[in-house]
Amino acid sequence: MVKGMVNKRENNLLFLVILIIFMVTGCVHKTPFQEEPYFSALGREGEFVITVNLEKSSVLTDQLLVLLPDDAALDYLTSITDRLSVSAILPVIQQDGSYDNNEIEFYGSIEGDLSMPILQTVLCISSEWEKVIKNTYSYWVNTNTGLQIAVPENGIAIFSQTGLDEVYQKTYVQRDIFVPLEIAERINNGLVGLYVEKPRYLFSLLENVIPYTLLISIESIWLTIDLNDDEYSLYGVIETSQKPATTVISITLKKKYLEKIRALEEKPENWMESILVDNSDDIIINNMEINSDEIFLLIQSLFEMTMQEQ
Repeated sequence: MVKGMVNKRENNLLFLVILIIFMVTGCVHKTPFQEEPYFSALGREGEFVITVNLEKSSVLTDQLLVLLPDDAALDYLTSITDRLSVSAILPVIQQDGSYDNNEIEFYGSIEGDLSMPILQTVLCISSEWEKVIKNTYSYWVNTNTGLQIAVPENGIAIFSQTGLDEVYQKTYVQRDIFVPLEIAERINNGLVGLYVEKPRYLFSLLENVIPYTLLISIESIWLTIDLNDDEYSLYGVIETSQKPATTVISITLKKKYLEKIRALEEKPENWMESILVDNSDDIIINNMEINSDEIFLLIQSLFEMTMQEQ
């Protein structure tokens, strides 16, 4: 009974403080990374980056949020955000089929109509978060999940499963760009974007079709999903370092896509040009039709790979 009264008092106080702060600072906030997307500083070698525009893709939001822990504060944050970006450090498949022993880690950002005073107040008052004070900034640690989160300014919150200080320094204070800006801008304009450099941990998706010796020649993959007139389309580039790998992978993708096309009652326009190889031997994915179920399956499979036993 006493505990319930304490929680009720805490919630009432929290609501009152938020209301007062909102009345004083009530304006719409946007991400401070307008010209250079925040997620362009994610995606170091060995990491997998996925970013979603929550404004455009509310139907896909729940699928991406499974990458994050179940947390009330995060639920609130995602309800007022425009973009969620996550970078996951996944296990790497070895030539013998086993995975390395690296622990799975993730970090990223939530961007949108986020008020720094309100969010910091919410975290300070909540009994589930403990404040950590550093020399130049502060962050909070969830006592249940271990999740760490910082709100350095209006419009953005940065989170990490572990090591927030490093994430804060390398992606916010002194940014190193890993997703090329031309690619980041293309992804930023889409619904859902994916980027990975040297994706050895994705090989399990193709290991039964393409030999390991060819798969290790993949230098990078970027994909983006666009929505036009209620239809989803997939665009992207697979860059390899060996022409034989380009040939095998492109043939495999064309074969898989042809199987899908044959099952459709009506073929998409220009479907034969959806998978091409350009003069630099990169595999170009252009306006490949994809449905919401396939998008859900893609996101789910990527999430499940992060849960593989080492």
